[in-house]
Amino acid sequence: MRIHNLPLTCGALLLACAAVTSCNDEETSAIGSSLTQGEVTITVDSTAFNLNASPVYRQRYDTRSTTTLLGRLDVPEYGALSCSFVSQLMPGAALAIPDSITEAHIDSMRMVIQAPRGSLTGDSLAPQQLRVFRLNRQLPSDISNDFDPNGYYDPSVPIGTRSYTLSAIASGDSLFTNAPTIPIDISLPREDALATYRAYRDRPEIFQWPAEFAKFMPGIYVEQNFGRGCVANVSKAFFLLYWHYHIERNVVVDSVAVTKSVLMKDSVAVFTTAPEVLSSNNITYTPSQALEARVAAGETIITTPGGYETRISFPAQDILNRYHQQDFNMAVINGLSMSLPATTVPNDYNIGVAPYLLMVKTSEVDDFFANGKIPDNKTSFYALYDSSQGSYEFSNMRQYMLDLVAKGKVDETDTDFTLIPVYLTREAETSQYSSVVTYYVTSCTPYIYAPTMTRIYADRAMICFTFSQQIY
Repeated sequence: MRIHNLPLTCGALLLACAAVTSCNDEETSAIGSSLTQGEVTITVDSTAFNLNASPVYRQRYDTRSTTTLLGRLDVPEYGALSCSFVSQLMPGAALAIPDSITEAHIDSMRMVIQAPRGSLTGDSLAPQQLRVFRLNRQLPSDISNDFDPNGYYDPSVPIGTRSYTLSAIASGDSLFTNAPTIPIDISLPREDALATYRAYRDRPEIFQWPAEFAKFMPGIYVEQNFGRGCVANVSKAFFLLYWHYHIERNVVVDSVAVTKSVLMKDSVAVFTTAPEVLSSNNITYTPSQALEARVAAGETIITTPGGYETRISFPAQDILNRYHQQDFNMAVINGLSMSLPATTVPNDYNIGVAPYLLMVKTSEVDDFFANGKIPDNKTSFYALYDSSQGSYEFSNMRQYMLDLVAKGKVDETDTDFTLIPVYLTREAETSQYSSVVTYYVTSCTPYIYAPTMTRIYADRAMICFTFSQQIY
């Protein structure tokens, strides 16, 4: 334990004031005569604690997200992971096709899946195959990772199948260097293109609202049909409608100007996955025997997507006891922070640690995600992994301690917390006066963007408690 006391003597300040006002020996000033001399002390209590952590395997969790996972992976140090997804679609409000285009001009339809470069885990050259199905029922609103799509689609009628790899090595140099995503094109039946075209022409009102469009097309189910060795993050899936037309152009043939009919082709995006509509991952994860052995041996492990979380007992009572043991008439709590050491679990697939960690009261976990809450620094906190320090830094826990002091006692629910990997959306605001950048969290969801393995050293947590006290 390291405690630093920084005294500031009020009497010294009064003497300085008296020296200034005693220039005239014949006058006596009463300034300061009603002030009581005392001492103000700033106490910084930095202590290592054992948080009594225990890993907990979570079977069911919320997997609704703006991005999805696709693929299969089997890693000796991590385990077996299988990912597919279902999604509703956001339609375009209008069909940007000239009125002169008829059904005879409609060529085809294509679905494009985009995987951001650098967002995959495993071997990008592993051969894989996916299949796309049209949903025939509305997705449930309480969907989770264990959602079974059977009964929501016809497995005998895929609308598209595609063999692929997640490597862009076959692309040209400039495309390979500059492309931010790897596209996977899936050709769809021409009948789907014609049905979409007719719906836009005959019933444009169904494309005005996502809820109405969902009645026309409830959504899609994308499954990994073949292959193992790579899991990719899918940022978007959209549908393109293709058509052709002819235009007349003047060309020169054998030095003679003639008019020639030239074939032109065009396309338009008709619907897409989007944050405004439901997208959810179907995830099955089985930890490896090596990982289970680590947990059985007493290591604190956290994994994603899903798998192990960790429950800890925060030593609030010990901190309050040290606070009340100090001799003071008045005190102000200045800050409370915690540094939690963590490292990755060694593996050959570059599976790293979770970038963000949520610390939330265990009694509020389900309600937190079900209602789309964000950390409030009272009963829930977040930390960014600091790779240079090898730890998660929970820096703003002051209000939590203030509430316990006001409450006057510490219950078990006040100290029982769960650590969960999360993905945060943050917005930055720069002060026009001080140029200080402040980050505000706008969303917090379970981290399902990539496999991760994090080992937490809960027995080495460093908690720093700072308060100012005054003795009259």
